Amino acid sequence: MIVEFLLIGFILFFAAFAQGMTGFGFAMFSLSLLSFLMDINQAVPLAAMCGLVINLYLISRLKTHLDFTQIKNLIIGAVIGIPVGTYVLSIASPQVLKILLGIVILFFIFLSVAKFIKQTGINKKWGYLFGFLSGILGGALNTDGPPVLIYFYLQGFDKLKQKASITGFFIFTSIMVVTTHAVTGVTTRPIFMNFLTHLPFVIVGLLLGNYCFYKISGGFYNKIILGFLFILSLFMIFG
Repeated sequence: MIVEFLLIGFILFFAAFAQGMTGFGFAMFSLSLLSFLMDINQAVPLAAMCGLVINLYLISRLKTHLDFTQIKNLIIGAVIGIPVGTYVLSIASPQVLKILLGIVILFFIFLSVAKFIKQTGINKKWGYLFGFLSGILGGALNTDGPPVLIYFYLQGFDKLKQKASITGFFIFTSIMVVTTHAVTGVTTRPIFMNFLTHLPFVIVGLLLGNYCFYKISGGFYNKIILGFLFILSLFMIFG
């Protein structure tokens, strides 16, 4: 039991460190490893509660850099896209959708690295489309992150505004998910107690990751985003 407790703690620590430094990645990193130690029905609500704590802390530190008009359109688009994604899931193969999404992300990375795509900023109205795509992916594959990361990457914001915007969007989805889990009974008392006992690991990882964030350059931060998208695309194509 002690070994399992520590393993879960270290997984949450490193996942929190990653999100503390970048503003994203906690769910993918933690769930991919927690699923080896516990049932996925326990891992998902545990990760969701940890993710909400992380997002609340990050937004409290970055709120002065948050432009709500940038995430408003994304949220509206996502709300519309989620039921569409749920319908798409009912008529299409999830595996085919993942492979197609992975290929699209790889193509975007190639265009970015080759400098065919520049971070010159795009009209805020594009947020509706990127949010809609995010909602579709969230409803169909529970993977709403890529369109949001790409949208803010294209905006060419400095790293503080970029991280604040990403966190601002994900805090909306975090609240929705945690609330739904609580209302529907997915989050049980044992899962909540497991969350509380592992919270110190999350907090320490979060604080260290956020500290490192302020030590890296904006250019390196953008490379981290592209690197994360690259890893995610490989998971989708070959996972």
